[in-house]
Amino acid sequence: MNYPHVPVRLLAYESLPGITEALGNMGGWLLRDGAHWLVTRHEGTITTNRVSTDRSQVVAARATWNDPAPDDPSLYCSPLPDGASAMSTREAVTIQEPDGTVRWEHRHRDWQHSPGAAGACTPDPAGRVLLATMAGPPGPPGADGLSTGDICRALDLATGEVLAEHVLPSFSAAYAFQQFPDARPDVLLTASMGQDGTHCLLIAYTAAGLDVRAAGTAEEPYVGLGADGALVSQDVGGGYLCRTQDGADDVIIEASDVLPDERVFVGYTPGFVDDKRILVVTAEEQWAEEGTHLLLDARTLRPLAELDYPQTPGATAVPLGDGTWLIRNEETVQRWTTA
Repeated sequence: MNYPHVPVRLLAYESLPGITEALGNMGGWLLRDGAHWLVTRHEGTITTNRVSTDRSQVVAARATWNDPAPDDPSLYCSPLPDGASAMSTREAVTIQEPDGTVRWEHRHRDWQHSPGAAGACTPDPAGRVLLATMAGPPGPPGADGLSTGDICRALDLATGEVLAEHVLPSFSAAYAFQQFPDARPDVLLTASMGQDGTHCLLIAYTAAGLDVRAAGTAEEPYVGLGADGALVSQDVGGGYLCRTQDGADDVIIEASDVLPDERVFVGYTPGFVDDKRILVVTAEEQWAEEGTHLLLDARTLRPLAELDYPQTPGATAVPLGDGTWLIRNEETVQRWTTA
């Protein structure tokens, strides 16, 4: 299938050691407080890189933190509005001040029998609490220590006090939080349970506690978040995309209907370039190192054009919502736009 080719223009680039691993896990690319962040780990250090709103730059500001668990691949780090950082490990949630001192630590039960489980954390959009996922209480006797359901807690950002708690429909999952670009009160929680499927939940902290509800109907991870609550999910196998939004019918597009034979959607980072276009990557297999980048209509998901780079791009693209996007070239991040 041939689509019109649209040339692209390089705006900026920057070396970010650890970016390869960062864009390969659920906590490497975050949307927080209206800003995009790249979170990298390298040689015992965590770096939170705030992506610049200046299109001629990649990173506007960065902060470094001592990695509390350099051998733990499940560690999740989220920047906070006051410049501090929240970190989730298998046994605790901790907030570090900008100078590295610990504000508070909230210890919790470990996923003793679930090596693939991993917690996550985020401030709520109002900056009142830290939302954090963790292992729930053990199941009935004879359950080998497994939990009947993980939990989400709302922790006071200043003190770590537990203000609310909700048992999730997921268990022993790997979690990731994303905020919406338009500061909606909800945050998106993705709970990936491997062969047991994926739960995508909208969570909001209210005066009555934690409000938790399903996000749309798709059972795949939502990876693209737009204004007005629009969500785009990608099938784990790359066979289809789904767009969900309250008040509108779901839109599903099969890879076989719009891509050449044997090609699928890859990269797990489709997202909104702007309010009219979505950027996706396609390749012959999920683990391909190179891909073809396509622009899709943001409402119908129908392909509009193929992006024409000077050289074949990699299989990861991170749209920023302002008409630009990031791609990775080894340990370098590049910022592009249409020419």
